[in-house]
Amino acid sequence: MKADDLLIKYPLDAVTPVKFAELFGKSVNAVDIMVKRDKLPTIEYADPEKPNARQEKLVNIDAFNRGVREAFNNKPKEFRDAWLMWLGL
Repeated sequence: MKADDLLIKYPLDAVTPVKFAELFGKSVNAVDIMVKRDKLPTIEYADPEKPNARQEKLVNIDAFNRGVREAFNNKPKEFRDAWLMWLGL
């Protein structure tokens, strides 16, 4: 993987499960399971003129990042700041 592959050149709010797996460092299978079990914030993406057609699910990165920040900030301070001890702070 080249450094340019990791560079997001324009803002994205949602990506396919395959791209999310790459960004998140998980296998595609693991992300697919998380999507099926509603463990990730997803958006249904479908052609409105074909209501019976297959829908694609996109993972909402903004909602995921908000959830991660909230989970981190809700941890007790001693757990949240424990990593700073490794830096000598």
